[in-house]
Amino acid sequence: MSDTPLATIGTGAWRLAFALAFVHLVSSLDRHLLSLVLPLVKAELVLTDTQLGFLQGTAYVLPYAAAIVPAGMLVDRFDRSALILTALCVWTLGTAACALSQAYPQLVAARMLVGLGQAALVPAAVSLITDMFGPRRSGKPIAVFTSAATLGRGLALSGGGLLLAVILAARTPDWLQGLQPWRVLFLVSLAVNVAAIALFSVTRAPRRPHPPGAGGGKLKPVLVRHWASYLAYFGSAAVTILIIQVIAAWTPTILVRSFGASVAESGMIFGVIVVCVGPAGNLLGGAVLDRLAARGVVVAPAGVAAVSLLMAVAAGSAFCLAGSLGAAAGALAGATFTLGMATPASLVAIQQLTPSPLRGRMTGAFLLGVTLIALGIGPVLVGWLADHVFGGAAGLRRAVLAVLWTTGVPGVISAVVAGWLARSHRP
Repeated sequence: MSDTPLATIGTGAWRLAFALAFVHLVSSLDRHLLSLVLPLVKAELVLTDTQLGFLQGTAYVLPYAAAIVPAGMLVDRFDRSALILTALCVWTLGTAACALSQAYPQLVAARMLVGLGQAALVPAAVSLITDMFGPRRSGKPIAVFTSAATLGRGLALSGGGLLLAVILAARTPDWLQGLQPWRVLFLVSLAVNVAAIALFSVTRAPRRPHPPGAGGGKLKPVLVRHWASYLAYFGSAAVTILIIQVIAAWTPTILVRSFGASVAESGMIFGVIVVCVGPAGNLLGGAVLDRLAARGVVVAPAGVAAVSLLMAVAAGSAFCLAGSLGAAAGALAGATFTLGMATPASLVAIQQLTPSPLRGRMTGAFLLGVTLIALGIGPVLVGWLADHVFGGAAGLRRAVLAVLWTTGVPGVISAVVAGWLARSHRP
């Protein structure tokens, strides 16, 4: 797996990287906007916390998981830009359907369409980025790509919260009469999707460095050789994304229930924190990965993942135990920053371990497992614990704290094991 020569990495590669990042930002907006309006959805449709958790996590992850491995196979064989554009159109329809759903089953079905559409994005985008920059210099561009998702999550909350406040205060146009404010918010947000479709329609990706489908029979030897490293990085990544999804799903509700914020205020508070510190964490993590790789440090992804995840668990615990809104906001900023640092590590490691013709399939399979655990279990588990185990005004915070520790410690151990394996397999 040779790197792309440094002289060939020009403005064209970075233009495509930023275009992919913008599409990733839109996908994150569509995925996380629901978290902002959970109290409004709960009130209109009369739902339990368990149902809300299923709607946020499981309803999204089931079609995502079912489609991501086939999507990875398509990535290795067909035009990756066309796949991304098609996926973007599909999940845009799902977002529009969320706004127009009149019952819980319809909303679940719309959420599933969003998950189905977004399955192809990350395998296709990471494959493109790694081919353009090379596996040993992909830390920064992959960090730019992942930071866009963090930024999108923050904008969904802060921008969405501000827009929701405007919608609540303004007179609704005649054609939107009869729609609840959260539904109007979803429809207005589609303007960003239209912009992304227009941008990516004129974006051209470079030719593959190998014929489509080349090396299709070589996956088994790669898995046999690196199975332990894949498994260790999988454990670390699954925990990192699970904690991110738990915090993203339940923080606005915690701010409302425990600190008296309104729905719009909770979104703006959390959103500003995510926008200000989340992408910075992503970019710092990517820069550290590339700097350490340039120095020949083979444990770079594992080390960044272990240290960042350990700090994130500590900061997340402080958020759950905070006694004031200010303390909660400070701890939340720390957790968001350190989780941002951890996010690129495992993706970079998987690209380094996997030959170019197999990256779509391997990334898809890797993300399948991560997503099943992180999105399918995390949010709904917190909701179930809050409903059935802890209860009370602080029950939701206690549920998040329990999930942080029971998953965070094994995640750190997995990253340490990945580092040990990388060191022991060094030539």
